[in-house]
Amino acid sequence: MLPPGHVAGGFLATYGLLKVAKPDLVPAQIEQLLWLGMFFGFAPDLDYFLSFVKEKAWIIRDTGSNSHRKFPTHAPAFWMAAGLIIYFFAQSTFVKFVGLTMWLASWSHFLIDTVESGIMWLWPFRRKRFALIKADDYRPSDMNFFGYWWGFVKLYIRSASFYLEIAIILSALAVVYSLL
Repeated sequence: MLPPGHVAGGFLATYGLLKVAKPDLVPAQIEQLLWLGMFFGFAPDLDYFLSFVKEKAWIIRDTGSNSHRKFPTHAPAFWMAAGLIIYFFAQSTFVKFVGLTMWLASWSHFLIDTVESGIMWLWPFRRKRFALIKADDYRPSDMNFFGYWWGFVKLYIRSASFYLEIAIILSALAVVYSLL
């Protein structure tokens, strides 16, 4: 999934957390948590930059051995541990909710990626990636920057993840509209 879908997923996860938990926070803190949720919904994909560094290019030639989804930062246990550490050591309600937001918004990312991309749900015990649908691996034939990404987009718009992303973005926009 592309960043807009993960950002929207993080927003929806945080919004749901705040609706269910009803924390005693001021509106500015709630707004900060929603912004953090959008960031943490996308944050697991920041490990893409490690793949680019390994490739020494802005494309990934070998998606099998250099997938950003093989890094520990793309495993649910990593984000759950980080969020729970913040939660249990925090003194204030707001910081506790920062920890919960980190955990749940990042897990929205993993739930979305589980549809086709696959996630290491059992890491650190196993590195196997689990996916609901076997996605087509993108094997670029054009190694220039624009050719690579154009080929990716053409494949992506035919995937189930693309339609899921549209639905998540529309749902997030509907929630934002209802808050106005």
